[in-house]
Amino acid sequence: MVEYDITTFAARRTLTVPRRLLEHPEYLSINATGQMMFLPPEALEWGTGEMATAGDRAWFWDGRQAREWKLAGPTTPGGSASRQTVTETALQWFLSRGGQSLFEFENRFEKVVDADEPGRERFVRNTARVWRTDLAGGRLETTITLPSSESCECTTGTCSESCPEWMFWAPDGVVDGFFLVTRMTPGQIGSRFHESLLYQRPGAKWQATKLPQPVERPLTASAKGEVLVAAVDDGGCCGWVNEGNDQTLVWSHGRSSVLFDETARYRNRNYDVSFYAADARLAPGNALVAQTIITTTPTGRDIRLSSDGKADADELARVSKAITELPAVEVMPLASPARPAANIRHATLVGWTSDRELLVAQDGHLVLYDARGNKVKDTAIRVRSAADAFLR
Repeated sequence: MVEYDITTFAARRTLTVPRRLLEHPEYLSINATGQMMFLPPEALEWGTGEMATAGDRAWFWDGRQAREWKLAGPTTPGGSASRQTVTETALQWFLSRGGQSLFEFENRFEKVVDADEPGRERFVRNTARVWRTDLAGGRLETTITLPSSESCECTTGTCSESCPEWMFWAPDGVVDGFFLVTRMTPGQIGSRFHESLLYQRPGAKWQATKLPQPVERPLTASAKGEVLVAAVDDGGCCGWVNEGNDQTLVWSHGRSSVLFDETARYRNRNYDVSFYAADARLAPGNALVAQTIITTTPTGRDIRLSSDGKADADELARVSKAITELPAVEVMPLASPARPAANIRHATLVGWTSDRELLVAQDGHLVLYDARGNKVKDTAIRVRSAADAFLR
């Protein structure tokens, strides 16, 4: 059983929820009507040590009853003795803001497999579409069909390592006036991003706009998608975490600017520690953005040299001090993002309660701050982390 508080923390209801949801509340979405969707990602590790797979289920609460759906459709074999094929389907589910319907994102992979070497994939063709459904997951209505890829050769024997597919995103798992799709190749040791399409609905139909560059890790956006905040990840692999430069970018009406630049801020090239934005939230008026800055190295842990780093006592002392101040919530004005307007140390972001105030998790409590970083109120509400709290 779990209690959750609605909006003002005054109205309480009690639900029975899956144990896995309690372990990972960061994958729970809630819309304006109180409906909930729990959508675990593939390769998530449960508390039992078991790894999530594409066959794991989405959990949906419609306000009266709960339902579960598998995140993978049936695998369909086909072809002939000389050319064996298999069709696989991966599904994602998203809430609608108004609560009258759900959105289902379907990735379909039509694969040619090696008849002589089981498990080896030779070619794949990816198709994807977005469906609108009723609250029972039925009455499918096609919203959009994404451009299909040509047949792609799976050069390593695993198609996801060398062939592109589509990725769907909506803020907090809730579709309202827009959604984002990105064509990317998951890769063997790192993902490659090819293009992003922003679908907006100014009227009855969805219209697509190709963004100037692909969006790697979207964090937050305005209601209609005209302002979009996203992260560019380090890209380190093979046991190293600091092989590139973490950034937070904001796209506003087609133009981009940098909100956070790891290398410029921390000058940490010689040491294998990264600093990056874990999340972000726009204030209601879209003039301010708050983000949680975290690090890959906990306080007190030894810091090793990067793969091509050289010992530098001043840099090590600076990086070590920075680690002790994290996690921290930063508030940035979008009009002049050169310097943070506020820095709230040892805190993680929950969200904005107004244009002037934001809620954070700090020392096991929910705490209200103003946009300049001054504490307004320390609530009596205890949380394990910011993921335990939701603002609607």
